[in-house]
Amino acid sequence: MVFIILALALNAGTKPVSAAGLIVNGGFESGFANWTRADQIGSDGTFFAQTETASPSNGDQVPAPPEGLTAAMSDAQGPGAHVLYQDFVIPLAFGPAEIRFDLFIGNRADSFVTPDPATLDFATPVLNQQARVDILLAGSDPFSVSPTDVLLNVYQTGSGNLLISGYSTIVVDLASLLAAHSGASLRLRFAEVDNLFTFQLGVDNVDLRAIPEPDSALLVLMASVTLAGFLQGRRRISWSTRVVGQSNPKISEIGDLTRR
Repeated sequence: MVFIILALALNAGTKPVSAAGLIVNGGFESGFANWTRADQIGSDGTFFAQTETASPSNGDQVPAPPEGLTAAMSDAQGPGAHVLYQDFVIPLAFGPAEIRFDLFIGNRADSFVTPDPATLDFATPVLNQQARVDILLAGSDPFSVSPTDVLLNVYQTGSGNLLISGYSTIVVDLASLLAAHSGASLRLRFAEVDNLFTFQLGVDNVDLRAIPEPDSALLVLMASVTLAGFLQGRRRISWSTRVVGQSNPKISEIGDLTRR
């Protein structure tokens, strides 16, 4: 019986542990449910629900959403700064963790420009034509780029990037960052700013996962059953040793009758 229980426990322990998805509606099939959009005052345009192969405001040629029927895409007919974000809570205990998402860059200008010092302000006197993805503390200003708010810059456009690209899958390991903020609320932000020319940022298939650690109760059960099986095996070995070492009275009696 002990070995049956042990087998069941071991079988349960070898089943894959499902990762906890921390982002809701990452495919935007429910529109912007669970997401928040923010546009800097004075901006033209926003993040739109994008389908098929035309940008939502300008009708520029863009790739179809890579997952499902809908993606999120910024678009405007004038300069602006646009943010799309969702807050999430980190589990108390987990193992590996990563974020992955599909990103489309549609910069219709002739270059990317990232101001120094960094800013998401489109109304600044300097040129600002960029996109970036960050993880911030929940509750931060949606447009903040302060090191006290931005815990990790996951992605940022630069001078070596293609101005217009198809959707690319970005994957970043987050285990160290999330472990340092276990149980806290953080914010995933997609940001796009343009004051040079039209810029579309497409986002789809957002998935942030943290794989839970094995259940501690299951580990205790497995250890207990394993110990019980070991002790039962020891008792069987001890009993067998005693039986082999005993004289068989029936054999002795037969020997005595033969001699008679």
